[in-house]
Amino acid sequence: MTNRLSVSPDLPISICAPKKQDGKSSRSIQIESAQPSTGCTILASEGAATKLIPIPGAEVYYEGQFLSAEEATHWFDTLLKQCSWERRRASFGRVVPRDEAYYGEPGTQYTYSRREYRPIAWLPELLALKARVEQATPPAAYANSSLPYIGYNAVLCNLYRDGNDSVGLHADAEPEMGPVIASLSLGAARLFRLKQKNGTLAFSERLPHGSLLIMAGPTQKNFKHEIPKERGFTQSRINLTFRHIRH
Repeated sequence: MTNRLSVSPDLPISICAPKKQDGKSSRSIQIESAQPSTGCTILASEGAATKLIPIPGAEVYYEGQFLSAEEATHWFDTLLKQCSWERRRASFGRVVPRDEAYYGEPGTQYTYSRREYRPIAWLPELLALKARVEQATPPAAYANSSLPYIGYNAVLCNLYRDGNDSVGLHADAEPEMGPVIASLSLGAARLFRLKQKNGTLAFSERLPHGSLLIMAGPTQKNFKHEIPKERGFTQSRINLTFRHIRH
């Protein structure tokens, strides 16, 4: 099973010929980098490891099947019940169009869009997922920014109850946040879009149940991302964004 991906038009896509694996055919999506020296990168074939998506000016890693369907459903059902979901108010009294719950180590509070986030003590379930995500985060995500491997010390959980819930175009560029942010998707496959600061679409993908996307390096500096509203969409999605907060 292979995930369909959309990237900037100047990143041509090619489909590899099927390969035999244990008697079963397998088909992998490959994307050719705009830089010929990088060659062709396998992106999301069944059982594939986290791979770099060649987007000029960004450093984005992706694994379409980070969790099995059974695992992902277990975590979705568990976190839907266990997380302390809250619908906050944004600037000027407007309601934030999604539910949130913020967990982390002491001292990982931060402010975003005039909203203060103070961490709740870790749930054991979130700690278990954090360990899995840390194992899957490529060392290059830190090394390319001349950083030691420090892992994650907080997670913002987002619940999109249906297509009316969303997050607008933004960058996670607060000074407290490190450049590495890992996004784990559970539930309905909602559209994720990465755009350059001038609005040009660089990457668009419905992030599937159990997928992992990691943004690192200059991504937050050069790009913004969003989960747009989708009218008529009735299914729910949980997104866990692991990050490292340092004051």
